[in-house]
Amino acid sequence: MAIGGVALLAAVLIPAATGARAAIGITKCTGSQTVTYTPGLTDEPREVTVSGNAPLIDCVSTSDPTISQATSTFSATGTFSCTSGTRAGNRKITWNNGNTSTLSSTSTVSVNGAESLVLIKGVVVDGEFKGAQWTGTFIMFSTKPLACLTEQGLAGVSGALTLNIGSL
Repeated sequence: MAIGGVALLAAVLIPAATGARAAIGITKCTGSQTVTYTPGLTDEPREVTVSGNAPLIDCVSTSDPTISQATSTFSATGTFSCTSGTRAGNRKITWNNGNTSTLSSTSTVSVNGAESLVLIKGVVVDGEFKGAQWTGTFIMFSTKPLACLTEQGLAGVSGALTLNIGSL
């Protein structure tokens, strides 16, 4: 009887442990992102609201094999210029399987010539992958760099986005 109880307990616990490990896996997505700045970015730092959307067309997940694509929207506020900035905000991802994830984020921007690199990090605060850490990179090129010299500033950019959720 004791052996049968141990076997039953092992049968119950082993799948649970395996499932817990699977939930800690990695989800990686790539796509493109379009960003709008309000007001536009200038050479002088100022408070700016950044919003955008990103179709994530190539997703692979060891945590949830039903995921292959997603759409992502975000909004953040921070101090920005055309050459630097930091922000805090939220991102919402709608997965192709119908689930969603809400992610908190902070990011920093660095500029090297015509290329800007945004490094993003945060935590999934709600929905699928809740509690997991995440990182992202957004590489953008301005097609209107002279807009930074105007009072209206640079209104937006687009570029390549990579998101990684889970064991980083």
